[in-house]
Amino acid sequence: MNLLALDTSTEVLSIFCASGIKTMELTRDIDLRHSEQLIPLVDWVLRQLTIKPKDLDLVVTAGGPGSFTGLRIGMAFAKGLAGGIGCPYVSVSILDAYAARFSMVCNSFIAPVIDAKKQRFYTALWKGPQRISEYLDISPQEFLHMIPKDQSCILTGPHAHILKTLLHQDTFLLDPAHRCGAAPMLAKLGIEKYQAEGPAKDNEGPLYVRKSDAEIAKREL
Repeated sequence: MNLLALDTSTEVLSIFCASGIKTMELTRDIDLRHSEQLIPLVDWVLRQLTIKPKDLDLVVTAGGPGSFTGLRIGMAFAKGLAGGIGCPYVSVSILDAYAARFSMVCNSFIAPVIDAKKQRFYTALWKGPQRISEYLDISPQEFLHMIPKDQSCILTGPHAHILKTLLHQDTFLLDPAHRCGAAPMLAKLGIEKYQAEGPAKDNEGPLYVRKSDAEIAKREL
């Protein structure tokens, strides 16, 4: 299978491509400039494996939560590319992808973390392979109440270090590779989702969890 996976949900832009047993991964941790970087970087990754866009069998994109603009860029690109070449695409929660790095190999509490700004965070809680909460937009104080006091919890994802500094407890363990790109795990989960559910629906959009500031302002008028 020729597969392309990409994550534009945060400033950690992650791209992964596979062609049979050959793979190529690229991560750029350089601010939210995806609109200018995504197309040339995807083209570069494909060329490293001598793949043309028309050769792709599946496109996987991060479905959220995260930066509203970043998610829209990634999903629009995935839909446009897949539609243009006639291949399927699927979206996968980026929280699932970060958590899966640990949930497949340990039975601890696991929380992937994305900064939602305003002293809040996008997260969800896993116990080993099982997700035991909804996708959440919560404060550090609310997060503390989710974890039993005598239990440790692995914090991963691009903004885990920010949440850890606000928790002030040694039971929260920071993943040393928390800012590594998630596209390789998105690819794995994307294949599984496609095999189980088929391609994304035409009207499928990002998982925002929180309404945008514009939507909130409009509702308050």
